[in-house]
Amino acid sequence: MTRPQDLVDRVAVVTGAAHGIGAAVTAELAARGARIVAVDVSGYVSRLAEPGLLTPLRADVTDPGTPALVLAAAADLGGPASILVQAAYEGTPAPLGQPDESWHRTFDLVLSAARRLGTAFVAARDPSGPATIVHLASPHAHGAVPGFAAYAAAKAGLLALTRAAAVEWGPLGVRCNAVAPGFVPVERNRDVWSDPELGDALRSASPLGRFATVGEVARAVAFLASEESSFVNGACLAVDGGMAAMLPEALLR
Repeated sequence: MTRPQDLVDRVAVVTGAAHGIGAAVTAELAARGARIVAVDVSGYVSRLAEPGLLTPLRADVTDPGTPALVLAAAADLGGPASILVQAAYEGTPAPLGQPDESWHRTFDLVLSAARRLGTAFVAARDPSGPATIVHLASPHAHGAVPGFAAYAAAKAGLLALTRAAAVEWGPLGVRCNAVAPGFVPVERNRDVWSDPELGDALRSASPLGRFATVGEVARAVAFLASEESSFVNGACLAVDGGMAAMLPEALLR
């Protein structure tokens, strides 16, 4: 598929870039002409290196020093950055009564780090041009699954942060939106989608009867990052095949 070259001369930062959706977003933005700083705590991010076009940065976004490293890398690519995609994620299911350290780590990664890097991004931007932030949200922000309390609460907070940033930074020329994917089969959830019974049950929860691909999510992110969505601000775009629109009783028909 030929991509529009609508992000040429834009510098983008993508967190959580080494795997899954973050890696697909990195590839999509690059295909559209952006120069990218790909940030991930995993050393696997180093495989993305492409001098002058794509800089891998191994860093933990929860470290208060990371925003300065990220923005310096963006400047080296000809920045400042004008696109920020926050897709960093890690963690395993834990009950609501999980230890405080685990709870706080999830909030720091999903929510506090997003605010910290977003604030630095806005301060460093070129005020004469467009600037966009896209957060990777989740249907967990709207509903509960046992074992995902911290993740759900943090993602709900991320949607609130998206709206707050849209209102507070909109007058500065910075748009902030979110994408909420449905279930996307990636390596970290292989144990679910590779199980025939669980996989079939999840597919039946979508009116389209299938999972999203990482590429479909990445293209939605690219739309919000580009000027094609120049008057979209404070929105959450569901990329879930209609899952959120379907009532449970639909499965009985």
